[in-house]
Amino acid sequence: MRVTPWMEQQQFLYNLENINTSMQNVQEQLSTGKVLNLPQDDPVAVSQDMDLAQEISQMGSDLSTISSGLSWMNATETALQGMLSQLQQIQSDLVAALNTPNQSAGGLAGYAATIRQLIQGVYQIADQKLGDRYLFGGQAWNVAPSSYIEGSATMPSGADQNVAYQIAPGVSINVTVTAYSIFESTPTGAVNLQTTLNNIVNHLESGDVTSLQGDLNDLNLNLTNVIDANADLGARIQRMTAAQNQMQQYQTNLTNLKGGIEGADMAQVMTQFSTDQVIYEAALQMGAQILLPSLVNYLPS
Repeated sequence: MRVTPWMEQQQFLYNLENINTSMQNVQEQLSTGKVLNLPQDDPVAVSQDMDLAQEISQMGSDLSTISSGLSWMNATETALQGMLSQLQQIQSDLVAALNTPNQSAGGLAGYAATIRQLIQGVYQIADQKLGDRYLFGGQAWNVAPSSYIEGSATMPSGADQNVAYQIAPGVSINVTVTAYSIFESTPTGAVNLQTTLNNIVNHLESGDVTSLQGDLNDLNLNLTNVIDANADLGARIQRMTAAQNQMQQYQTNLTNLKGGIEGADMAQVMTQFSTDQVIYEAALQMGAQILLPSLVNYLPS
């Protein structure tokens, strides 16, 4: 078959276009730092990259949920410790009232006034908020717990139910401690904390020292209940923190894997670009020698 000048021109233009396309691809990799810029660059790798991106996004969402849950739990733990401190002070004052010989009615009334103030402090802590939500409100997060614990209001629906955060598919952790579990739950052999606190004040004001000994026993059991609730919360915080650390490590691994798939080897890309540039310039020079001058005049330099 005879090779005509027209065939030479077409083959030259075809090869030149391929070199130019290669240069454009490499130049794009240089500007973006990625080897995957279009789906056609590597369909299989692009599919893997998209799957990893979706998984990383989901991991970020789960980590955000965990962070929110930990903020809530840490605030609750701080509030619980403050509540325990107040209750322990009530316990200390009650012991002092019982151990003071020949305690007068006025002395007991003084203890009653002091303990009443401490009890108000306990209820104030129970009404603490994080943002616009009551820490100890449970699922009734918009109702002040003191309104139905200390007051006469009816307990709203959900106040005795914890709020659980889903931190992974099929994995949920309770992030709340409800005022109901603190004030309304009844330990074995005692009355609930709300009743205990009311009895202490009433018996101090009436001078009923005999009943105060029973109140102290009830308070000790109530305190154990609150301490157990705090310990349980601490265990959940540890579990949540461990999950957070594990997810952060996994997210880092996924990000590194994604970067390995889509990231360009810049040293190699720069070398390839220089090589393509030399080839392109050499092709232009060769084309100027073998093609008609009228054609070469229209080629980009």
